[in-house]
Amino acid sequence: MITIPKKIMFAISDTGGGHRSAAAAIIAALEPKYSVQCTIVDFLRATGFPGLKQAPEIYDYCSINHLWLNNLFFRKTNSIKRINALTRMIYFQCRQQLEQELDNIEPDMVVAVHPLVIGLLRMLRQNSNATWPIITVVTDLVTLHASWATPGADLYLVPTQEAFHSLVKYGIPGSRIIHTGFPIHPKFTSNQVVQSQARTELNIELDRFTILMTGGGVGSGNMREWVSTLEQECSDKQILVITGNNKQLYNELMNSPNVSDRLHVYGFVNNMETMMSASDVIISKAGPGTIMEGITTKRPLIITEAVGIQETGNIDYTIKRRLGYYCPVPKAACKIINEIAMQVHDDDKLYTHEEIITNGSMRIADIIFDQLAGVQSIKKSS
Repeated sequence: MITIPKKIMFAISDTGGGHRSAAAAIIAALEPKYSVQCTIVDFLRATGFPGLKQAPEIYDYCSINHLWLNNLFFRKTNSIKRINALTRMIYFQCRQQLEQELDNIEPDMVVAVHPLVIGLLRMLRQNSNATWPIITVVTDLVTLHASWATPGADLYLVPTQEAFHSLVKYGIPGSRIIHTGFPIHPKFTSNQVVQSQARTELNIELDRFTILMTGGGVGSGNMREWVSTLEQECSDKQILVITGNNKQLYNELMNSPNVSDRLHVYGFVNNMETMMSASDVIISKAGPGTIMEGITTKRPLIITEAVGIQETGNIDYTIKRRLGYYCPVPKAACKIINEIAMQVHDDDKLYTHEEIITNGSMRIADIIFDQLAGVQSIKKSS
């Protein structure tokens, strides 16, 4: 008899890069250790529902150009009652498309890595008499939209104690919530390269203080002003700028006149662990993934802004644990950077916090497999 690997469907939406990155991190922890077959599905796009199927493009556009629209949607839908009503409407319009998606994969388990898919999965399971478990992986640190607390998942895995308490306040039983830590990709903790090696890989100067600036997968925030100020006020330092999927920003920076040879511009990257290891300080919006990755690599963080209401709590999370600074003004941030550059300190001791779990993806992988153990194996004759 040959045991067929159990199938896990990760239901996400590519609204920003964080949900897919989190799913990929969990898969990277699962696949080398366990016999599983993993598939990532943009479940909102799969609905075919007008607006939802374009959710990634709409989110990216609003994050860069009209953030107030994202915040308006957050506020207007931030209740369990409203989310349930919206979910029911979408489900009855899109049931056939979503059932077809599930029939194609035939999952043994579904992992929800986006808040707006939980209710759809619950209704699909309920109305098709399916038995696959639903595990929700929360990817926001502190400020949770009510949709994360959509009832119906078998387990809710959260990155922080703050997220744990938020779900309890929304009505999720504490017995169904596990504090696992954030799903950081295992490559951030396994075989971490030293700074000089990372700089060699990137072909940048080995002995120059290095600033890494990122706007997340979307490349949001006023990065043009930041880069200009950094070049003026930190002229003796080299700057690595990651523009993500913001191609317009990438082209503007690459083609700007009198660009310094110490400015290195990158688009969307898959080697963030190397970029962070090469840096001395990280400038970022308050995205949860970048914050937790920066903490894992023990680099000081300068948080520039919260891009969306869901990121607001991340600023206090970072400051209270003395893991970085909140500085929305580029010139003031340059002063902080120049002060950091003059300090002699042990990064391993200064920018860590004992309560923060840095192997979250491994913990999540183990819990997923434990839950799969209760699902009957599928076998075929050899």
